[in-house]
Amino acid sequence: MSRGSLKIIEAPPRITGAAMDQPLPRQPINYVAIAAGGLLLLIVIVVIAQWVPRGLRVSRAEVRIATVQSGDFRNDVVVRATVNPLHTTILDALDSGRVEEVLASDGARVEQGELLYRLSNPTLGLDLVARQADRAQQISNLSVLKVSLETSRTGHQRRMLDLSYALAQIQRQNGRFVSLAQSGVIPVSTLEDSNDALAQQLQAITIERNRAQIELQLERDGIQKMEQAIRELDAGLKVVTQSIEALAVRAPVAGRLTDFHLQVGQIVKSEQHIGRIDVPGEFKLVARSTNTF
Repeated sequence: MSRGSLKIIEAPPRITGAAMDQPLPRQPINYVAIAAGGLLLLIVIVVIAQWVPRGLRVSRAEVRIATVQSGDFRNDVVVRATVNPLHTTILDALDSGRVEEVLASDGARVEQGELLYRLSNPTLGLDLVARQADRAQQISNLSVLKVSLETSRTGHQRRMLDLSYALAQIQRQNGRFVSLAQSGVIPVSTLEDSNDALAQQLQAITIERNRAQIELQLERDGIQKMEQAIRELDAGLKVVTQSIEALAVRAPVAGRLTDFHLQVGQIVKSEQHIGRIDVPGEFKLVARSTNTF
């Protein structure tokens, strides 16, 4: 191309796919094939469901079938139990001691009150002797107090007799002095001395009566306290005596002696388990374990 001239170059034509887009004919829907496929899928699902385990599978022979009805629900519980006597009496030692004699054997049938075994306890024996000595001493002291009370009462009566006799004499003399003083035979001072003696004698009687009342009351109180002490000693002595008697152990009830294994010379402690007495003929079941279904 020369200067001053213009050459026009045409662009190539644009390629499109308009000529390639051809409408296709519409295919008809095959409903029969779809239905057959769905039915086949359903059959496969049912077969798989039958083979998949669901819950506990049990044999039909083990299933009990009945009509549903209203009533109490029974829940069967399987337990293991042991047979024990229905009534049992426990034998425990009340006091400690040494076994001196065994008169029954394990498994033997015993009657109520039958002697089973005998213990010895030197401490209880010494306690009994000491309490008996204390009781004897207190009884002796009580006798002394009673004798003292009687002596004091007798002495008070004797003194009151003497004072009353002296009072009677002073009163008679004072009566004569009053007449003589009025007649002028004796001076007034003599009558005044007689009156003073009379007042003194009356005061002496009052003092003796009060003193005797206090003294006798104190001695009575001492006797009452001594009698109370003797009653307490008797109660303690009774307890010790019962404890010594309890060393000879007897069957509290009739039955079969069980778990009894004492030996002569054995030391038994207080509250130690000795055995038991079972009443034969009546039993109970004691469950050891339970299984609930």
